[in-house]
Amino acid sequence: MNDHNVVVLSGARLKQARLAAGLNQTALAHRCGVVQSHISGMERGVRAPSIEMLDGLAQALGVSAHWLMGGDSEETLANTEISREHILADRKTSVGLASLAGDAFLCERLHIRSIEWRALRSLQPPNGLTREGYLMVLLALRGHPST
Repeated sequence: MNDHNVVVLSGARLKQARLAAGLNQTALAHRCGVVQSHISGMERGVRAPSIEMLDGLAQALGVSAHWLMGGDSEETLANTEISREHILADRKTSVGLASLAGDAFLCERLHIRSIEWRALRSLQPPNGLTREGYLMVLLALRGHPST
């Protein structure tokens, strides 16, 4: 795993969702393809998941990745295939994200995956983000320096 491709996870939220789903750490680990100690470490805040692991946790627990990261969103993004077209069709899409999704050439060059669209869509910054802001987040998710 690339150490730069990790996300901040709320261990308390992970545990809360796991218990609400009626799962022990071993069962969640099995669903996500990791060992129990990995789940334990994330719940205690000593391990950080990759974005792919975060997506797997969200899907296994039926909650959004944004919520697992401590966000206020109650929207569940798990098990939803998201594409550029979905972003453009959604009237709730922020102006900055719609601007990014509207640039077909850039999106094709970046090869933005469904998991990345989900992560970008789940962001709810208080003052919004510009297209460039979403690009910086995307690069950060991929482990690239933003400068």
